Amino acid sequence: MTVYVVNLDLQEPEITQFCFRDCGQILVGGIEFNNTAWCPCQTTVCPHLDRELSVGKVPFDCGEEELVLRKLKPLRNNE
Repeated sequence: MTVYVVNLDLQEPEITQFCFRDCGQILVGGIEFNNTAWCPCQTTVCPHLDRELSVGKVPFDCGEEELVLRKLKPLRNNE
């Protein structure tokens, strides 16, 4: 399984608009990774994706899973 995450500390406005309002695929709950807060997403194809980076297998309570960090496109002024 692959776990996709977006950084709440760096992209809170984008996550609020894109993930919670537009898409609705964000999961409630969070992951702390590299001393920042991340929100997990359950979609493999993100329409608001700017880029993503796999950091490889990471241990979770349920076992090791691939962790993919995502950066969303920036909000435009009218959104």
